[in-house]
Amino acid sequence: MTNTTTLVVTASPNPSEPAATQAYLKGVLPLFMGAGGQLVKRLKVTGAVGGKPGYGMVLVMNFESKDDIEAMFESEEYKALIPAREKGFTNMSINFANDM
Repeated sequence: MTNTTTLVVTASPNPSEPAATQAYLKGVLPLFMGAGGQLVKRLKVTGAVGGKPGYGMVLVMNFESKDDIEAMFESEEYKALIPAREKGFTNMSINFANDM
């Protein structure tokens, strides 16, 4: 059994702010990788069984240390991306998960 922490991000890009969406994505992925992240999947949501999907994209990454990813979110580099995140997405959920 490992202590790997999985980061699961669901988000809906703001269709009126594609430049802000791209600026956030371009800036955050290197930070995730620098914190030891291993990309599992980047997905575009294309439909739902019932109703309308609540988001448009999903990112799944594994990290050896939850402390490292939490420290990344507290870093000045990440804080500088928050305005682009707020402008570039209509909603975003950033979640930590572990194996059951």
